[in-house]
Amino acid sequence: MRQLELRRHARRDPQADRLSASGRAQAEDVGRAANATYDVVFVSPAHRAAETAAWFLRGAGQQLPDHEVVPGLGGQDATGGSPEGMAAGIRALLERIPEGGRGLAISHTPLVERAALGLTGDAVEPFRECEGILVSFDHDAVAVGELRLGGGPADA
Repeated sequence: MRQLELRRHARRDPQADRLSASGRAQAEDVGRAANATYDVVFVSPAHRAAETAAWFLRGAGQQLPDHEVVPGLGGQDATGGSPEGMAAGIRALLERIPEGGRGLAISHTPLVERAALGLTGDAVEPFRECEGILVSFDHDAVAVGELRLGGGPADA
């Protein structure tokens, strides 16, 4: 089995492509609570995505494993981040995770929601920062579960 956590980036600074102080703390807290070890990390081209991954790993107490910037996680693919395009991109990332391993991918809203729709055919409620999906791949079968945090309604 291979697993991939596809999460939205943490809270951003409204003035720049970086995390706010509360976003850095949020990503670190979520990483601490995740209780997982990651074999590979994928991020969108946005600085806030890479920064989220760094603080997430810090919270998890883990050094940066193999990693890559993936334009498709920012909607920069031939489909413009369509549900089908996002699903195909996630399947391709799953193939790059070692058997028995787990990956972390940091993307954006509505791209995480589009990936869930493309993989399952079901729409999901918008994700808040650091929320997302856990995609499990086992013998050509894909299962998707939501990764929700406690709190109020999703932020735009």
